[in-house]
Amino acid sequence: MMAITRVLAAVAFAVTAGTLKAATAQSEPLPIDQAFALTSTATATGGVELNWAIAGGYYLYRDRIAVATPAGETVELDIPRGESKDDPNFGAMEVFHGAATATLASVPTGTTEIAVSFQGCQENGICYRPVTRTIELAAQSGRSAPGQRLARPTNGGGDRRTLTPSSFRNAFEAASGPAGTAKSNLPATNPAPGTGIQVDAASGGLVASLLNDGGAGWAIGTFFLLGLGLAFTPCVFPMYPILAGQLGRQEGRTSTRHGLLHSAVYVLAMATAFGLLGVAAAWSGQNLQMALQSTPAILVVSLVFLVLALSMFGLFELRLPSAWTSAVAGVTAGRSGIRSTAALGFTSALIVGPCVTAPLAGALIYIGQTGDISLGAAALFALGLGQGAPLVAFGTFGAGIMPRFGPWMQAVTRAFGIAFLVLAIWMIARILPPFAALWLWAALLIGVGFELGGLGGRSGPRGPLQRIGQTAGVLSLIYGSTLAVGAVANADDPLRPLAPLTANGAARDTAKLAFDKVEAPKEVADAIASGDKPTLLYFTADWCVSCDVLEREVFEDERVQARLAGYRLLKVDVTDERPGSAALMSELAVVGPPTMLFVDHEGLEIPGSRIVGEIPAEAFIERIRLAEGN
Repeated sequence: MMAITRVLAAVAFAVTAGTLKAATAQSEPLPIDQAFALTSTATATGGVELNWAIAGGYYLYRDRIAVATPAGETVELDIPRGESKDDPNFGAMEVFHGAATATLASVPTGTTEIAVSFQGCQENGICYRPVTRTIELAAQSGRSAPGQRLARPTNGGGDRRTLTPSSFRNAFEAASGPAGTAKSNLPATNPAPGTGIQVDAASGGLVASLLNDGGAGWAIGTFFLLGLGLAFTPCVFPMYPILAGQLGRQEGRTSTRHGLLHSAVYVLAMATAFGLLGVAAAWSGQNLQMALQSTPAILVVSLVFLVLALSMFGLFELRLPSAWTSAVAGVTAGRSGIRSTAALGFTSALIVGPCVTAPLAGALIYIGQTGDISLGAAALFALGLGQGAPLVAFGTFGAGIMPRFGPWMQAVTRAFGIAFLVLAIWMIARILPPFAALWLWAALLIGVGFELGGLGGRSGPRGPLQRIGQTAGVLSLIYGSTLAVGAVANADDPLRPLAPLTANGAARDTAKLAFDKVEAPKEVADAIASGDKPTLLYFTADWCVSCDVLEREVFEDERVQARLAGYRLLKVDVTDERPGSAALMSELAVVGPPTMLFVDHEGLEIPGSRIVGEIPAEAFIERIRLAEGN
């Protein structure tokens, strides 16, 4: 009926249809050791020849073949030229079909094993993660037994390549346990199929594991249910006043049918934004939602909410010039509201709710590692639909009970204006010092207190609703004044504004976990190499709402602090995009904050311990126990 509705429906259909096509057109990919069977033999000159038997329909990247020694010594590797291929994932590349060979001219004296890293893809299908296989040099005459010691190769070019592994990128030497088991090391990459290592869903294996369990339909349905579970988190709460405010601006049109239409368009636009988020991640190599958390973007959105609030208070009306509206009258009648609703839904998904959850991270990592854009985008689209399902119910039934236009509507309009002011402050607080944000909250609450008659002075009859409003005004004035006192005391938590003035608050401030800030892979490597402690690596940002919850409810928990007493605590601040932190996120397959990695003293990430998104203190302690093996 509406043009925008047809467009959004077409996008949803295209994404889902692309998923089904991708799911049915490709055969099940082979385990990587069958797709690229690696053998090694000794050469007459004391070197090692590496040979890959590549299955039909698969190809190996020449530039992703690398070799390192446990001691970190430089290794020279001769690789023949490959075939030129315009790869859909990496652009122009040299690849091998059928077979590939690489030769080490010589092996450093005393070296008993080498680590061979490589990466390949299925034609018109998935791309495998970069993997490493350890070869015992004493057994060069036969097929090498993979040690599953993970590392990321350093890329090079030309006929002769030199690899200089660092302690961070090639910490492959500490694999332990019986054959078929191993630890995952930094950066976080999963082993090849069949190793018996449990893949942590929060580390990016969620989509792949769902595909193995029940195919594309099962994966998409599960993501819808996951989105439904996330619908009642702080990531989605801001969407309710936004949708309510948009419905409130539609004068005289607050029927159930109208509410259903607007809320459905809002949610479709939000889900479409999630789907396009996956496409953008595949094309640009980064999380677009995180990239939009820049200071200019936050300022613009805050300004939009402020303008909407002022219009609700009657300072001005938001409408096009009369000449424009006359020219398009009858053609776009009723559609401008739909378009603005769709725009709000799309913007809300990308900027207003910047929460990185395990399902979102899993889908984005899956897209980046396999190039399967259609399935990843469809999973994210389903995630958005799940998050928006309660919003549709809220918009449909909430719109039906909204007061009709009249005296009541003036109070409702002012309430929506206050809601937009709350959203404006909530957005701008991400880039302000905590005390400045407290001042804004204090000013808003004090203003609301006066508006509700918290100090009395209103004439006319006072019924039950007026008395309730006045009581709320008194409470608002008290809380706003308390926030103002906290701002003067340099408090940083609006839920505990007087903490700096109390003994318990001062004790909690002094007992806060002390994180060392790092910004680049080398800094992390140096910190890990500087001692024999395990490490907690924490990715955070000023605009990350879930990070604030973690730092307040988890990191200040005395039990958590006691368990982390023996850890080296490292923090990576990704508030603003910097080359070092961007490289670190890429190395560790981190989509965005909050993300936490447990790393042992040898530089190996503990399998199954990675945390993405919010987590309660009890679950965090359990994750520490898992990391410690008890």
